[in-house]
Amino acid sequence: MRATNSLLKTGEPAYAVNRDGVIMAWNPAAERTFRYTESEAMGRHCWELLAGQDLFGNQYCCQGCPVRDMAYRQRSINSCEMFLKTADNEMKRFRVCTLIMNDALGNELLVHLCHPQCEADKLCVTTPHTSKPTANQKRGTLTSRENETLTLLAQGGSTTDIALDMCLSPTTVRNHIQHILYKLHVHSRVAAVAQGRKLGLI
Repeated sequence: MRATNSLLKTGEPAYAVNRDGVIMAWNPAAERTFRYTESEAMGRHCWELLAGQDLFGNQYCCQGCPVRDMAYRQRSINSCEMFLKTADNEMKRFRVCTLIMNDALGNELLVHLCHPQCEADKLCVTTPHTSKPTANQKRGTLTSRENETLTLLAQGGSTTDIALDMCLSPTTVRNHIQHILYKLHVHSRVAAVAQGRKLGLI
């Protein structure tokens, strides 16, 4: 895993998973941040440890992880903000970047680089949003999941299609769409797509 090991030497918490979501690499910064030792993390499914959620409380880390699925389908993956769980059961906020690298045997691994979204650990511990848009969810600023939802809407996807593609429930997709309409100051999906194109979001 030469390339992967070099990348994992970063001071940022980082780990790598295989196609099944099994953790294959776990760097010292991840040990310090998530408080799982390398031996505790290796060989486990990432969602068992980290239970990632987006800012609205929607599950990211799952057996059918949408980020992992997009990566292995060669789709572009934007960095995103999400909450990850520590061994102390705290949910900390990170900006997560992902990329695919090959190990020494040519196996593809998905590397996650997790940048804390604040300097002091105490400020990183918070609760994900689970309700309607708040003052922190300003109009015109879409989350990565909302951007993905808007893109799939532009491609003609129905609520059911988008839910399957993003590994979400139809109810969660409808919530994303309501947030998009609110933030873009529009009242229909068609208008949201048009406004999204005008603003360069699609």
